[in-house]
Amino acid sequence: MLNSQLLKPLAKCLDANLARLKCLSLLVEAVLRHRTVNLTILATTEDGKNCTTQSRYRRFQDFFLKFALPLPAVSRFIVQRIPKPRDGFVLAIDRTNWEFGHQSINILTIAVIIGKVSIPVMWKVLPKKSRGGNSNCKQRIALLRKLLTVLAAEDIHALTMDREFVGKPWLKWLDDQDIGYVVRVKKNTAVGWRDASDFASLPGPRSAKRQDIFGMKLYFAGKRMKAGGRSSQLLVVSNRFQGRQALNLYRMRWGIERLFGHLKKKGFDLETTHMTAPQKLEKLFAVVVLAFLLSFGWGCQLRDAQSKGGGAALSRRKSFFRLGLEDLLTLLQTWTSPPPGDPHLKAFKNWLNQPQFNSIFLV
Repeated sequence: MLNSQLLKPLAKCLDANLARLKCLSLLVEAVLRHRTVNLTILATTEDGKNCTTQSRYRRFQDFFLKFALPLPAVSRFIVQRIPKPRDGFVLAIDRTNWEFGHQSINILTIAVIIGKVSIPVMWKVLPKKSRGGNSNCKQRIALLRKLLTVLAAEDIHALTMDREFVGKPWLKWLDDQDIGYVVRVKKNTAVGWRDASDFASLPGPRSAKRQDIFGMKLYFAGKRMKAGGRSSQLLVVSNRFQGRQALNLYRMRWGIERLFGHLKKKGFDLETTHMTAPQKLEKLFAVVVLAFLLSFGWGCQLRDAQSKGGGAALSRRKSFFRLGLEDLLTLLQTWTSPPPGDPHLKAFKNWLNQPQFNSIFLV
């Protein structure tokens, strides 16, 4: 079973009770099999033991209620499997949110950008009293401090952020940690004595000179965009990157938006959970992220093998995530009685036990 294979690498990173790790592995397999986070459905997953669905359901409930899952260790497990690019990781920070009844769920997430998608490496459920669901400076700093325990600042090339993540205390803290960033700003943000939209419309080059923004000296870059027949501006500021480089880095941030789609309706239906307690939600998010990591990573491996074998045109019709997920579903269906010496299953097991998923393509 997949859960027994996944248990080995997880046990090397997570210092936890073996029974809890087995439950975590089974939950990841169940999410992959059923593409849902509904515990009633997940509990129908066979685990090679002579126990009832009701018994597995109680195990899952107990896992979310009592197990203090070491989230930094889960983050370390994920980071270790992503090859570091030459210039360092490009990160994005954003929040995903949905409504459950009258309650708003907001999960602040930091993810590593990989091509057109991203993989979460640290997350935190925001408290109910958060203003408009937005995070504040203290919450962002606390989350990034946790990340810096598993990923060194010198390994971060850039942190990309949307307009929600502005403010002098936060940006100055990033600068003090020697973390380069690119953040989008509103059109009425003051750049010197002009609005950002007016400053971006001035003739001539401006990227080589720092400007007075948020009481700091920052680089400013802007570009006019067309979307749906309407014209708008992309306006960003950075403590390290100029002009086109800053704009290109910011565009990579869309990888985290695509990720949230895969974790929700396009993948594992995360927002259908009835869980609302922050500790439970953070554990559930970890389960879903591990399922995504396996799907995406295995999809990269398959694409690489197909490219070398001449099947690249066919494989490009699907995303890395979809390619890996569909193949994993096929593997799981034949796992208990595979053909003798099945080379495909053997290749997957070998890949899963690698300390790093080298086929993951990083931009």
